[in-house]
Amino acid sequence: MRVYIAGALSSNENTTRSPSKVVTDYIQNLSYMCQVASEVRRMGHFPYVPCLDFLLGAIAGDWEENDYRDISTSFLEVCDAVLVLSLSNGVRGEIQRAKELSIPICYSHTELMRLQNP
Repeated sequence: MRVYIAGALSSNENTTRSPSKVVTDYIQNLSYMCQVASEVRRMGHFPYVPCLDFLLGAIAGDWEENDYRDISTSFLEVCDAVLVLSLSNGVRGEIQRAKELSIPICYSHTELMRLQNP
């Protein structure tokens, strides 16, 4: 199955954070998503980690937020399942789109395994 890995990129804290804290949170969340994607791959699935698109944006140098959203949405729309790791406004939008397309939404590896072996 093609599995879209959805999770918050920045901290969910409602406090003002320094620029270095914003970057640190992003890198830690990206690392976690990649670890989970690796586990999903070992389960025999094909993960897509949308936060890795920052590399493409960094090379292009002129991407706006909607450029990232367009790419991730195009992958979301053809995936077989969404694995939600944490919530944010962006993830809530991804969940809504998945529901519109009747794409199963999982909140754990166990739920993902149930889709694989009903």
